[in-house]
Amino acid sequence: MATATRNTRYDDLTKDELYELAQERDVDGRSQMDRDELQRALELADQGPDAVTLLEAQHERFRELFGDFRGLAKRPSQKKQDLVRTMITELVKHAEIEEQIFYPAVREEVDGVEDLVDEDLEEHHAVELLLDELDHLSVEAARYDAKVTVVIENVEHHMEEEESDLFPRVREQLSEERRRALGGAMEAMWKVAPSRPHPASPDTPPANMVAGLPAAALDLGVNVIRYARKRIRRG
Repeated sequence: MATATRNTRYDDLTKDELYELAQERDVDGRSQMDRDELQRALELADQGPDAVTLLEAQHERFRELFGDFRGLAKRPSQKKQDLVRTMITELVKHAEIEEQIFYPAVREEVDGVEDLVDEDLEEHHAVELLLDELDHLSVEAARYDAKVTVVIENVEHHMEEEESDLFPRVREQLSEERRRALGGAMEAMWKVAPSRPHPASPDTPPANMVAGLPAAALDLGVNVIRYARKRIRRG
């Protein structure tokens, strides 16, 4: 089992000081911990967020975005277009950190999940094809709302399966230290992951890691151009 790296900056702190830090960082169960347990919890938190907790939080974010979309009027609007743009960006980044970090580790280290991971990858691919179409589609297109709705329904199904089948096995078989190590890596990858769909790109290592950073750089250029065009139109 992996062990957390000791952070000696906690060694000279009192229990009250450690508790205050734990309170600031919203460490679960802190009120029942003794001094050593508080230090251990803070050292674990330093490694990064629990990978499963991180993904679940992103799932909740998607459910909020989907609810916002369902609450919009059917007519085309800039608000709708901006909301779908946010959905595309965050769904692509979410898929990227799963495909590059989470799924490879889970496939290697968690028993009995190979078929689940393969199914999840296929679901990612199907959604990314739809996202790619949306990325090039005007909000005024006749089937724009229908395409977004199909994306939402597919993602909701995918999230429910992960939360009921895959995530419990990961929590059961991977230590908290390992989950936090993965979460820290995923958190860092989010900042540089592609923001636009690239359905033709590979979705498994090592090929996906080779393709990921050039795609992110290209996306940055496209987003800069889009921003400039929007400013010109508004000007």
